[in-house]
Amino acid sequence: MISLFKISIKIFFIILILNNNLLAQNKTKIIAKVGSEIVTSFELENKIKTTLFLAGENLSQKNINSIKNVSMTSLINLKLKREELKKYNYKNDHFERTKNHLKIVSSKLNINTDELENLFIKNKIDYNEYLNEIKTEFSWQNLIFRIYSKKINIDEKQILNELNSVVKEQKNIEEFNLSEIEVNFVNLDEKNKIIDDIKIHIEKYGFAKSANKFSISNTSLDGGKLGWTNSNSLSKSVYESINKIDVGEYTLITSSNNILFLKLNSKRYKENLNNIDTEKLKNSIINKQKTDLLNLYSNTHLSLKKNNTLIEFK
Repeated sequence: MISLFKISIKIFFIILILNNNLLAQNKTKIIAKVGSEIVTSFELENKIKTTLFLAGENLSQKNINSIKNVSMTSLINLKLKREELKKYNYKNDHFERTKNHLKIVSSKLNINTDELENLFIKNKIDYNEYLNEIKTEFSWQNLIFRIYSKKINIDEKQILNELNSVVKEQKNIEEFNLSEIEVNFVNLDEKNKIIDDIKIHIEKYGFAKSANKFSISNTSLDGGKLGWTNSNSLSKSVYESINKIDVGEYTLITSSNNILFLKLNSKRYKENLNNIDTEKLKNSIINKQKTDLLNLYSNTHLSLKKNNTLIEFK
């Protein structure tokens, strides 16, 4: 005769197995297929939790709803990038860059990097998912540089001539202190909703917290801060947009699948140009233009990849 204790033990293990199976099913429930990659409900939940946690916001239904579309778009882009990295057989752990990134995240949370993983676990967030996302983004940036760096052609001589002309004529050099929020969208309906959600969030919580929450740019951790930018390094369309707003205001620039909010924090004019290091200024302008072009190539490459990939929602 089987004892009651043994029966209880068996029932306990059956329940445990059933619960584990249910958790596994929930973790692997496919909500979208992106080419050969999949997006699961677990990944979407983890992405939302991570974003709200790093933005310092609570896990309310209102906050979840406000970033659900942005989080889904971000995961789709992540899967597209991973598929493209496989195509080029590009692998790199980016140990140093990842380490530095985690240091920035930790300092924002007033903890050290050793405590970060435990804090993720405490908030029921998968740390490895977050880690893999960071590594994918760094790999993608390197891949784009490898493919397109030779196509970047900047006339350094022309830039130097223009700067020398400015110095010679004693013109003022205009500089802007900027912050950004960069997001992607899939279709027009999503684009309009994302813009509305971000505008409402900026009005309520400010630009920096909105950058923490919504922006896909590396500057999101620092409230979207770009710092001081020389007006000569900006494209004509960006310069004209910034020139139309006052200090403290922001402008909106959209492209095929990208939305860019730019806030003008302050502006200044460099005077006493006889003492200016034109070579140093030239290099900073060139670096900024190269970065902007690489970002443009990145967005274009991702957009083409998306257009040529079957994306199915379950």
